[in-house]
Amino acid sequence: MIRVIIVDDEQPAIDELNYILSKYDEIDVVGKFDDPIQALEYIKKHQVEVVFLDISMPEMDGFMFAQQIINLNLNINVVFATAYNEYAIKAFEINAIDYILKPLDDERLEMTVSKIKDRVDNNLKQDSRNIEKVIESHKIKLKKFPVWKGERIILMDPDEILFCYVENSETYIVTENESYYTADTLCKLEKTFEDHSFFRCHRSYLINLEKIEEIIPWFNKTYAVKFKNCEKEIPISRRQSCQFKKMFDL
Repeated sequence: MIRVIIVDDEQPAIDELNYILSKYDEIDVVGKFDDPIQALEYIKKHQVEVVFLDISMPEMDGFMFAQQIINLNLNINVVFATAYNEYAIKAFEINAIDYILKPLDDERLEMTVSKIKDRVDNNLKQDSRNIEKVIESHKIKLKKFPVWKGERIILMDPDEILFCYVENSETYIVTENESYYTADTLCKLEKTFEDHSFFRCHRSYLINLEKIEEIIPWFNKTYAVKFKNCEKEIPISRRQSCQFKKMFDL
């Protein structure tokens, strides 16, 4: 629902506009004001997407009201509904969605509602993109990532990790002292740790090269590795052995 308020100093004009807008299921008129000061106080405290605004009003005209919205950095779209046609250019200079003349016409208002829906949809998409950018920027800045230990979520530094592995379609992360569960796949972890010294040595293992304590020659010119305080030997697959050897100049 698109939350709308109507601001006009003439009650018949408010009633007429409210009646026409009530025909649209996507429009929710949440406030009707004949006093622009009261309307301004309302939008400071409540979520509003669109304001239908008269121009000629006492105390504060429509352009002053619209400027207050801009000054407060409120993401509210303005539609001017007025009997005066000479202010249209000025209205669009402050990025109004539309400028409609009284007496109101159903067909003309339908065009306005269509513009409102397009503008609000575009704003929502932009907000979503902005949120995603913020999330991504924080992901880049954050050095730690979440893992599960029982019912607790632990924030872990990648440099603490010895290796990650998959068993029975579940992914686990191993440090010197603990083993943790993560919902991420090894492919996702490999990408997450791409700025660290991790190596996908096997389809089931992702190892921290900086934590290797011992390299063990295996059969068929392959290798296994061991880590401090960990008895488990991690295999290097035949496919990855060549790259592994180059890394350590073996």
